Amino acid sequence: MSEVLPTDIDANHRAALRKYRSWKRFHFGPRAENLELLQGLSYYSNPVLVAGCQRSGTTMLTRVIASSKGFVRLALTNDDELDAALALSGKIDLPKGNRYCFQTTYLNERYIEYQRIDSTTKLIWVVRDPESVVYSMLYNWKRFALNEVYVGCGAPQTNVPRLRRHWAPWPVGPSRLERACYSYVGKCAQLEEIREWLSHKNLLVVHYDSLVRAPEKWLPVIFQFVHEPFDTSYANGLSQASLINKTLLTPAQIRRVQDIAKPAYLKCMGYVSGLKQQS
Repeated sequence: MSEVLPTDIDANHRAALRKYRSWKRFHFGPRAENLELLQGLSYYSNPVLVAGCQRSGTTMLTRVIASSKGFVRLALTNDDELDAALALSGKIDLPKGNRYCFQTTYLNERYIEYQRIDSTTKLIWVVRDPESVVYSMLYNWKRFALNEVYVGCGAPQTNVPRLRRHWAPWPVGPSRLERACYSYVGKCAQLEEIREWLSHKNLLVVHYDSLVRAPEKWLPVIFQFVHEPFDTSYANGLSQASLINKTLLTPAQIRRVQDIAKPAYLKCMGYVSGLKQQS
C-alpha cells in the first residue's frame, strides 16, 4: 500500500472525515473540545513528525518523506496535514503495520504535547527566513488561518495592549503584517523549549533554503535521521520556486519583518548550525 484512502478506514471514521473536513471544523471540534491533539501518537510505529512555523516548507518535506519507499502517504482528504491531525487526535485510526510521516504545524499553542515524543518518534523542525514566511502568510493564506496561529502563538509574545486585541482590526488591533511576524516569533520560541525536551536523536532542525538549494547534501542527512535508505529520486519532490518570496515584500515591509522577527530567526539558525557540525 503506497497511500491510505478513505476506503482503507472503517465507516465510523469515514464519518469523522466528513464531520471535520476543514480546518475551521477541526478548530471548533477537537481543538475547542480541548482534546489532546497527539493522543494517538503512540498508536503508530516509528512515526516521523514534521513541524516548524506554517508556510516554511513543511508540507513539501512531509510529502517527500511520506512518498518514499519506507512510508505510506495520507490521501484521505485534500489536505494531508488535516489527515494527520485527525489521526493523531484519535478521531480516525489509520491502518497499522505502516510507517507514517505526519505534518504537525497545526499544534500551535498545544506544542507542549511534543513532550509525548518517545525514543521511537522523530521530529524534524524546518526553519525558514521570516521574509518568505510572512510573505506567504500575507498573500497565500486566508484570514482564518492567520488569525488562528496568531491567537495561539503570536499574541502571547507581546504585552502591548493593541497587539493583544486579536479580535480587532488594525489600527485598533494588530495589522496582518504584525500578526504574521509575531506568529513567526512565537513558533521560534517553541523550538527553544522543544530542544530542552528532546535529544539530538529525536530532533533534527533543518534550514529550508539549504535543503532546497542542496538536496543532494541534506536529504541523505534527513533519511539517515529517520533510519530509511535514501534514493536520489526523492530530490524531485523539492522545488526552489518559492525562494524568491523574500524579495517580493516592499522595502517598508521587509524592515518591519526584520525588526520583529529577524532575531528569532538568527537564534533558530544557530540550532541548525549545531546540527550541521554534529552530522
